[in-house]
Amino acid sequence: MLSLPLTLHIFLRFLFVAMLVAAFLPGLSAAKEEDEDEKVSDGDMQIQGVFNSALPGTEKKNRLKLLFRPHFGDLHRKDYLRVPLALRYGLTDNWDVTGGMEGYFAHGFGDVNWMEEYGFSAARLSTKYRIGNRLWSHWDMGVGVDYITPVSNPPGDVSDGLKHLGYHVSFSRELESMEGWRIFLGVGADDVTTTGRSVFLEKNDLGDDSVNISGGFVWQRTDHNYTLEMSYATTRLTGTRDRDLFTIRPGIIWKLPKRFTFNASGDWFLGVSTKVSQGTDGFDYGVSGKLRVSFDFKKWWRKYFPKKGE
Repeated sequence: MLSLPLTLHIFLRFLFVAMLVAAFLPGLSAAKEEDEDEKVSDGDMQIQGVFNSALPGTEKKNRLKLLFRPHFGDLHRKDYLRVPLALRYGLTDNWDVTGGMEGYFAHGFGDVNWMEEYGFSAARLSTKYRIGNRLWSHWDMGVGVDYITPVSNPPGDVSDGLKHLGYHVSFSRELESMEGWRIFLGVGADDVTTTGRSVFLEKNDLGDDSVNISGGFVWQRTDHNYTLEMSYATTRLTGTRDRDLFTIRPGIIWKLPKRFTFNASGDWFLGVSTKVSQGTDGFDYGVSGKLRVSFDFKKWWRKYFPKKGE
């Protein structure tokens, strides 16, 4: 693997300067209306496999969320069910951090007996800073870093066996003439390192240092979003081999009403998308459905341990 290519150095310098400038500029505009809590936030909208792009929005200050997103598609595609768990915390109104682990266990519907194997396959640490429209009028801007590393020795179809250090800059803009519509753009890079573990790549996985660009739109309603995401990723600029991947992914992310979750705690999000991609390994398409559960500890604490007078 290349250590740190020139394009990656430039990207890192830009990331550092952008965050440094933002730190000394005034805060974002006044807080959003309370009813926006009912909408799907930018963080909850990013459900890998349904909507992969990172949008600029961050978690509100001091809000702590537990994120739970089992890969139910593994029940018919793999011998193991992957179960990511993460905590996301708002350090400020414009800066959040997420840390978590991905567990797995044999679900018994494949060639491995129920719970015959289980453990943790990967650890993840991410952070995102929302710059807002300070650097580009009318465009909301965010920068972020994601670090993923395999842990222990999971089965091959659970982890790719590679370490990923990703960087991204994202932009979004609301269309004043079309209520609820936003367009977004994003650029990023993925620095990939081998770990000595076996490498397992699925169809059209790049498996190498790459850069990417994405764009599309989000039509945001009160409790659901319609999305169209288009992306291009390539290893030609930073990797050791020439691989490309084009992807188009329309989808919908629905915040389930309480009557559909038996009044269970937390916010339940159901995401469904259709993927069409063209890569080095050929044409690929499919339908993906993901469920994410997000628990707000602050609301839970106030419910069971109210302040005096409430």
